[in-house]
Amino acid sequence: MSDYQTLHISRTFNAPIQRVWDAWTQPDQLKQWFMPAPFSVASAELDVRTGGQLSINTKSPEGEIMPLSGEYTTVEEPTKLVMVSSPLDAEGKKLFEVQHSIELTEANGQTTLDLVSEVLWAGPNSEQYLQGMEPGLNQALDQMTKLIEAAK
Repeated sequence: MSDYQTLHISRTFNAPIQRVWDAWTQPDQLKQWFMPAPFSVASAELDVRTGGQLSINTKSPEGEIMPLSGEYTTVEEPTKLVMVSSPLDAEGKKLFEVQHSIELTEANGQTTLDLVSEVLWAGPNSEQYLQGMEPGLNQALDQMTKLIEAAK
């Protein structure tokens, strides 16, 4: 979508590649970091394989459940993960669709994450969410960093 830039975010973690991969692919770990505070993840079902589905229920500070659904289009453990996901409105319709491409590389006990998030489609009521996508992703990755580096 031309109104929104493709986001490129890179982070380096003081952790082996498998620990970073697990943070993205293990529901119990993903629930601990995936949403920026004060939002949280109420439930996560992840079928991490090419063509597998993901279903995540996020929770607002007011307790409202907001579902997100998607599909893994590429899974190459532990280096590459591509998923297309969409938050859904109260009627179960997509608000927008984003492709997240994650590449992991390990060197000297550290893992570098390169994340590219591209808005593929945006509906009429998606503006407020898309404006917060970059800070939201960075806040979530800050939480992921704490989770990964605390697991040493």
